Amino acid sequence: MKKLAVLSLFVIFLFLLFGLLDLPQETKAQGNTRVPGQILVKFKQGTSQQEIDTQINIHRARILKRMDKLNVLTLKVPETIQDTILSALSKNPNIEFAEPDYYAQALSAPNDTFFDRQWGLENIGQTINGVVGKVDADIDAPFAWDTTQNGVKVAILDAGINESHPDLSGKVVDRKDFTNSASGTNDIYGHGTHVAGIVAAVTNNSDGVAGVCPGCLLLNGKVLDDTGSGAYSWVASGIIWATDNGAQVINLSLGGPASSTTLENAVNYAWNKGVVVVAAAGNSNNSSYTYPAAYTNAIAVAATDNQDKRAYFSSYGSKWVDIAAPGAYVFSTWKDTTSNASPQPECYGTVCYKYASGTSMSTPIVAGVAGLVWTSNYNQSASSVRARIESTADRIPGTGTYWSAGRVNAENAVSLSVSPTPTPSLSPTPTPTPISCAAPTIVSNSDTNPTRGGTVSFAWNPVTGASSYRVQRQNGRSWSTRATTSLTSFTGGDASSDPNWRVFVYSGSCAPIPGPAITFDP
Repeated sequence: MKKLAVLSLFVIFLFLLFGLLDLPQETKAQGNTRVPGQILVKFKQGTSQQEIDTQINIHRARILKRMDKLNVLTLKVPETIQDTILSALSKNPNIEFAEPDYYAQALSAPNDTFFDRQWGLENIGQTINGVVGKVDADIDAPFAWDTTQNGVKVAILDAGINESHPDLSGKVVDRKDFTNSASGTNDIYGHGTHVAGIVAAVTNNSDGVAGVCPGCLLLNGKVLDDTGSGAYSWVASGIIWATDNGAQVINLSLGGPASSTTLENAVNYAWNKGVVVVAAAGNSNNSSYTYPAAYTNAIAVAATDNQDKRAYFSSYGSKWVDIAAPGAYVFSTWKDTTSNASPQPECYGTVCYKYASGTSMSTPIVAGVAGLVWTSNYNQSASSVRARIESTADRIPGTGTYWSAGRVNAENAVSLSVSPTPTPSLSPTPTPTPISCAAPTIVSNSDTNPTRGGTVSFAWNPVTGASSYRVQRQNGRSWSTRATTSLTSFTGGDASSDPNWRVFVYSGSCAPIPGPAITFDP
């Protein structure tokens, strides 16, 4: 069970870590970690307006904002006596809590051009940053896309989004700035655009990158200003806004070392309204708790690398970290041609992409999977979506030590989307003898350029009892999946080594599943 530290409101360190060379050993707080002259106060239910006004006047305070859904007031108080006022209010029997308002600090098989760089979605052993990946150390995203639908709203509560990026075109359906930044909801810092692309970049458009949840829509809630900093009250207000405006998933690629009653209440508000809340575990490389991830009603996400190991920077601890996801050198959309951390963006004209690392990057992968599960048969509630994600994760090494569930697997999470409750029967029903699965028979095949990696096309006869087939290409001693399809034909890119291909029954009423494969060289 997640422990809740008895601490007052502290700085959120949003784990935006752009490039492993820039990963700090531990998060650094700003010189002034709390908003000067600003506090959060909740009066107990039943307190008269006269008493509330009296306390505000006594302490020379004024109301900056009301968070009505949490019954919390953001008060402006004299900075020089802020601690004295907090102490006095905390002792008042009519006040449930009074706490500082701390700063948040930024941390850090489709045909999309750069899909081969997105090892977290499909790892075929490609080399990333000089490290050869482990085949299938990924979330099997393309195979989840075959059975899921569109329309789930995911809230990106971050530093804004560059909505003009072609890979995010038409994705944002609502927006609000909680920071009063001159740039409005646009992303000057870069973090929010990167996170947004991981969740829902336009997919299969022959350009750019692919989102984990291609059919998801986005809410752009700017809770960090253009320097990557923001107040806890902004984050809490963003959570409430997203919940009240149709979000089914909230992504919080942010966190801090101290607990906050206001922030926890906001997370609980979203959860109780049926919203799945996903939050970054942090980049401290130790087991210290990070909030809001450590709250019971948030999914805490650690980061893995392309060899299915815990990323060296990732926070950990199976007592409070729920799940892991790819988070080292994740390639996604970027705001423009500049970045305050290496590696620098790769730009094509004014359209830019970038590698970035951190639990800020692994968190939107889980948020994207949550969006996929909301369109599956496991969409009864936020609890059922969360349970499905955690129960179907791949139990890679580190499970039970670094995190409790495993590394998220999108395909597992949405597969076999049928009603879990069978129709009751008063008498036993004989089990029918299953149809025997046969290997498909190739009826035609071609390769436009066998020695230089051309385009292969082939077709096969349908197998009785089959509902889907899996197409794989040989990759050294292993096989990489290129498609899962209900069709009986395939067209795709070959490799210059002219490898073998194979096709077999992947699902259906025949047995065994998977069925035997037919191996051939087009």
